[in-house]
Amino acid sequence: MLSTFLSYDLINRDIRGNLERVSQSSQVAREREYYNEKIGTVTDLDEFLDDYRLYSYAMKAHGLEDMTYAKAFMKKVLESDLSDSDSFANKLTDQRYRQFASSFQFSSDTAVTQTKRQIEEVIDSFKGAIEDEAEGVATETANYRANIGAVTSVDQLLGNERMRNYVLKAFDLDTKYWSKDHLTQVLTSDLNDPASYVNTTTASNKSTLQALTAHFNFNASGTLDVGVQAQDASQIDAVVGAYAFYVPSRTVQTEADLNKAYYEGKIGSITTADELVNDSRMLSYVKTAFGLEDITLKSTITNILTSDLNDPNNYATTMGGEAYEALTRAFGFATDGTLSGATAQTAIQIAQTSGQYMERYDDKQEVKDAELFEYYRNYIGTMDSIEELQSTPRIYDFVLAAFGFDPDEVKDNVIAQALTSDLSDPESFANAQKDTRYRELAEAFNFGADGEKSAPRLAQSQLLLTQTARDYIVVKTRFGNSDNREAADKEAEYYSERIQNIQTASEFLADRRLVDFVLVANGINADDVTDDFVKQVFESDLDDPDSFVNQQDDHRYAQILSSFNFDKNGEITFKESGIQGRYGMEMTDHLYLQQTLEVEAGNDNNGARLALYFKRMVPDINTPYDILGDTALLEVFRTAFSLPSEMSSMDIEKQAAIIEKYLDLEEMQDPDELEKFISRFTAMYDLTNNSGSDPTLGLFSGSSSISADTLLSIAQLKSA
Repeated sequence: MLSTFLSYDLINRDIRGNLERVSQSSQVAREREYYNEKIGTVTDLDEFLDDYRLYSYAMKAHGLEDMTYAKAFMKKVLESDLSDSDSFANKLTDQRYRQFASSFQFSSDTAVTQTKRQIEEVIDSFKGAIEDEAEGVATETANYRANIGAVTSVDQLLGNERMRNYVLKAFDLDTKYWSKDHLTQVLTSDLNDPASYVNTTTASNKSTLQALTAHFNFNASGTLDVGVQAQDASQIDAVVGAYAFYVPSRTVQTEADLNKAYYEGKIGSITTADELVNDSRMLSYVKTAFGLEDITLKSTITNILTSDLNDPNNYATTMGGEAYEALTRAFGFATDGTLSGATAQTAIQIAQTSGQYMERYDDKQEVKDAELFEYYRNYIGTMDSIEELQSTPRIYDFVLAAFGFDPDEVKDNVIAQALTSDLSDPESFANAQKDTRYRELAEAFNFGADGEKSAPRLAQSQLLLTQTARDYIVVKTRFGNSDNREAADKEAEYYSERIQNIQTASEFLADRRLVDFVLVANGINADDVTDDFVKQVFESDLDDPDSFVNQQDDHRYAQILSSFNFDKNGEITFKESGIQGRYGMEMTDHLYLQQTLEVEAGNDNNGARLALYFKRMVPDINTPYDILGDTALLEVFRTAFSLPSEMSSMDIEKQAAIIEKYLDLEEMQDPDELEKFISRFTAMYDLTNNSGSDPTLGLFSGSSSISADTLLSIAQLKSA
């Protein structure tokens, strides 16, 4: 008969090969196939518990086969909120229960309308839309200026969609529903003829149409007279000015440039303060340049401009101080409003005024934007449904603007269809649209098919994110290393915050701090893992047995990959439905094979089964109570050190002290030290169990199971 160590070593030296062999067993293959096919169709806890074949498979996988009968107890485990340290599963000493619960999705992720990342992306999108709007105005204006000189007929102007739309928008005319015949008659009308088309039209926008006619020089036949252009320079400037003023939602660079050109072109002809303030465009320019409120009265500006700064009691000094005095000094007006010199401003003063205007023309809008952004950040989270969102104009209009939708043109029901689209379905409304804005809009929110807020799509589910952070803290602070708690908490905070902003596997891999966090949380020494190795792991296909990650002896890498929601392209997949996701299925399948292999080993030598089990469980042994809460682990410990079974009748604290005395739990994390311990155990096992009857067989059967009451008692001691 083989020794216990040799029986153990024959399996341990090629774990992956032995697991593959076990998986080929017809019975194992049938059970795995049933589980993998059926588990995805189960939608609630009771349905899972009522399917004994499914339920028992999962229980066996997690080493809880002897508790299969305790459905009420296991239901409480599965209903536990693992993010709550006081939840039922978390308070049980035996970590297998928490691991079992973590492999399922019965505790729902928190529903949020938007994550912090999504909120900031909408704000960035709004900023981008504003920039695009400004660039669009500049581009269209440049195109118009470049091509209007080549237009020789009304037909040519109206036949060019881009130029036609530019003119229509400048005069606030409909670009979608327009009549060529109507516009032709308008553009060929004679304004001096009372009977002409444009002068006799009954259209409500008659004055606008007359203005359109006045800005073009087409004759009655729709062409141009010899030597005449479609527009002269002043007409072009007027149309461009109207477009820059009416089309964008705010003052953009193009309009600012036009205002600057207008001001600098006219200031030289200004001879009195009244002339300046009575020109509304010049007045607005001055107010903006010197940071004055829009509501500042013309009389106030006149009083400032005509102040005598040599008089300590002058208006500017007494009413506004330095701000008003700066405006007074920028002009050369006498106290009676006439010029005190040759011009209203010197070249230097003009340059100073224009420089200030170009710096400040959008300041007030930026302040309003900042206030709007803060309002959005504070209140978007209160929108629990699409209906609430669409019933809050300030927020809803902001969202539409961010994605380039005109509230007057897009219908609410269309937006609702986009927001409720299932983006994993290529046929869904948002995906089926040629306009990519609908998909971008849907990606920015977390509304379900019912229009209510739901859990967001993340690189990791909230449950696994919390579990990863918790595991990291446990690894860093166990074995008396509680001094590491502050640093561990800081890293966990960084991970939890940063991982929610990760959108691709590449982004994750680019942040080695995140990668190291995940490795450590899974009990892996990050210093031993290269960037290239991790990259190959995340490029692997879990469904391909020949992929890189599936060829590794250490299955923890497959578990890490399965804990992320990245698809084969490294993009976040859409939220999995059902009670168990990829991570849970991967864990359950692997553990089932391990359990089966260990049971098989136990058929020949139960000591080998105990050794294999102990080695598998060591990464999760953090305190003596983890051993005391598991009869098999406790038996390995007792056997290795020849301790009597009567120690179990001692106070639980005294039992824990004995374990601490004999076994260095931190040392057990070293593979070499672990193998030394297992060698000791197997030798002692053979000495202890040399009879035909093996009393340890009961450790893995119902006859020697820890009852639910005992588990609860241990849990209470742990949490006391």
